[in-house]
Amino acid sequence: MVAKFTVLLTFLLLANCSYLPHVIYRIDVQQGNVVTDEMLEKLKPGMTKSQVLFVLGSPLIIDAFRDNRWDYVYLFRKKGDLVEQKRLTLFFDNDILINIEDYMNFSKDNAKQKPAETPPEKEENAPENGGQK
Repeated sequence: MVAKFTVLLTFLLLANCSYLPHVIYRIDVQQGNVVTDEMLEKLKPGMTKSQVLFVLGSPLIIDAFRDNRWDYVYLFRKKGDLVEQKRLTLFFDNDILINIEDYMNFSKDNAKQKPAETPPEKEENAPENGGQK
């Protein structure tokens, strides 16, 4: 009985170490693709997949179900805390780059979806009375 109590107490003490975030030394970890501003400047719609590979390198995620989407993801954790999360998503049509979604700004929050923008042709056809009936 004493042995079971000692094992249980030891287990609980070790489990509590995870609640002390900065007592235990944790290394800084960079994961994913590092994409610089210079790389983004070289990236233009109309480039082929091989040209994009030359500029950015291979993507971290290639969608298995849709081969027309590449995701470049970067995470930086300092002492175990997420400091930076970046994402760059590229869309292709017939191996030609057609769309770039850039979420490369620095953020302590998780990457959030940008709201969908209304295409220009939809804005022209919008009613001028503000949608009143």
